[in-house]
Amino acid sequence: MKLIVRMGLSFVVLSFYLSCYPLPAQDINTDQRQAEIAHKVVTISAKIKPGEVVVISGGIQKLPLMEALAIEAAKAGARVAPLFATTDRIQRSSIADVSEEYLGQPAPMMEWLKNIDVLISTGDTEDSKAVLGGIPESKLAKASRSADAFRAALNHSKLRYVYIGVPNRKDAEYARVDWATYQQMQWDAINADYKQIADQGDRLAKILEKAKSVRITSPSGTDLTLELGNRKAFLNVGILEEHPRETGAFMSRQASLPGGDLIIAPMESSANGKVFAPKDTCRPYEYLTGAMYEFKNGKMVSFNAKGNPECFEQDFAAYGGDKDRISSLQIGLNPALKVMEDGSDYRPADAAGMVYIGLGTNQLLGGNNKTDFGWTIPVVKASVEVDGKTVLKDGKLVF
Repeated sequence: MKLIVRMGLSFVVLSFYLSCYPLPAQDINTDQRQAEIAHKVVTISAKIKPGEVVVISGGIQKLPLMEALAIEAAKAGARVAPLFATTDRIQRSSIADVSEEYLGQPAPMMEWLKNIDVLISTGDTEDSKAVLGGIPESKLAKASRSADAFRAALNHSKLRYVYIGVPNRKDAEYARVDWATYQQMQWDAINADYKQIADQGDRLAKILEKAKSVRITSPSGTDLTLELGNRKAFLNVGILEEHPRETGAFMSRQASLPGGDLIIAPMESSANGKVFAPKDTCRPYEYLTGAMYEFKNGKMVSFNAKGNPECFEQDFAAYGGDKDRISSLQIGLNPALKVMEDGSDYRPADAAGMVYIGLGTNQLLGGNNKTDFGWTIPVVKASVEVDGKTVLKDGKLVF
């Protein structure tokens, strides 16, 4: 699956196009659920302090929630910037209709990072296909030319970041999940017991950070070994650290709702074996079936798929650098999210027991791969052994 950072599709192309856009008149009142989420994010997830500079961004459809967040942040004493809103049409045009010579310019956000304490995003995109469909991967790659500098700026900033994944009908449609079922699951996951998830995540992080080797297997044939080399494990458990570091890895200063996962960058030369993904999505609206990835000494040495292999191959070919290197191991922790593959294509990374293996970019995780390519491979019903101790069995957390 094409790697999608939680900052929305504008961040995928790494222009971070947040436009001050004239918005239609709206009733200032928001429904109770949005007010409750806004209060939770401001007071618990982000822990906004008086005097902090807060930026709130999102797609125009999320305006009521953005308003609620701005009101709560102001009540907490924050200095709230004017709302940053965008539309699917603006995002698409900023890539599809722009000359290639202008793509990939450094984003204004790189300069603003110096002055922003907290960024809250409600998600920029309503329909990912409307934004990205039909745009050649080669052009998307050109749009990411300043990505390396942006990642470095994020790592050295003081920015704390919270993403709110409000249920979206198009996401449900592309996942082939009934809207009522999808919506209820997302809200349940947003309102999960993050204290319990954090406690469990802390235990798993300590196990992995002290481990030498990891083995991942699955009923579909996956059998992959990794070495971790005392790398730091990053938790996304819906709550930011009480005293976040002002510099260092950006991943220690970000959270999402829904959230609940652990991610770690293994040693880039350590992966050996094969990963099988019977079902996957290479983009939210485009499917990939029967995929197999083989690794030797950390490098992907072969790939094949039964259905739509060109989706991966075209994406892979558009980028350079360490695109073929192992990049990450991700394990889901949120019990409210469920993998659904019987007639559906829903494999949320935060679902408890879900495993994803990453290729390509990992600098935000403290890794050494230098590339703008990012891809994650789902491993459903995985078993994970850490130095011979089982922490995950058939997709169930057992530590």
